[in-house]
Amino acid sequence: MSGSWKYALALLALPLATIASWWAPSSSPGGDTDLVALGRRVYIAEGCIHCHSQYLRPGNPADQFPGGPVDPAAALAGRPVLIGNRRQGPDLATVGIRRTAEWHRLHLQNPRRVSPGSLMPAYPHLFEGPDAIRGEALVAYLASLGKGVSSLPSQPSS
Repeated sequence: MSGSWKYALALLALPLATIASWWAPSSSPGGDTDLVALGRRVYIAEGCIHCHSQYLRPGNPADQFPGGPVDPAAALAGRPVLIGNRRQGPDLATVGIRRTAEWHRLHLQNPRRVSPGSLMPAYPHLFEGPDAIRGEALVAYLASLGKGVSSLPSQPSS
């Protein structure tokens, strides 16, 4: 009987260990800092993945951002995978090379201030009180997205 409870405990612990590994940041081309890693966890915890993807789809005219389509292998490398399940907001795969950190900060606190008509909810609580580091971490994470892009798509000559 004493071995049975150990086996049962091991079966219960395995899914928990798997879920815990999802929170581990994936490595980025520039190397993750502690702030960027925390920002990725905030991105997941606040549910940003429900409205934003991080995967520029090849051949999709809506995804003609600097950096071009994302390599599918790179998009699937992180745990959890942050491809996104709906896209109500813009794709964020290369948002770090399209927007400044200050823009992200303002947009997170009051989206309609910088994007009139935005449906995104405001997240001022991330920048207030003892957990204010969560807002700055999210800004650092967003600013890191796309930084590893080695080339921009060629522009048609005029």
